[in-house]
Amino acid sequence: MSDDFMLHQVSPDDWMIIDMRFPAGDPHHLVACIIEEDGHVEVRWFRHVTLPSRFRNRTDALEALVTAEEPEPEAVLAAPTPA
Repeated sequence: MSDDFMLHQVSPDDWMIIDMRFPAGDPHHLVACIIEEDGHVEVRWFRHVTLPSRFRNRTDALEALVTAEEPEPEAVLAAPTPA
């Protein structure tokens, strides 16, 4: 999984996905709110992501976010070679 994102339980049926790269007071810290319903979860994204609002469970929602936030292979810059 990722060390950048974490699930945080706020009530028996409510969870948050938080971004650990930002401090608690930063508006980017809270990524999504997850509500467990009968057999699925509803997700309210607070970040612009092209992900569904319904998942089978909270772990699937977190995994989808981690995958979506991974840099594209061609977007990763190679380290400069020493001269």
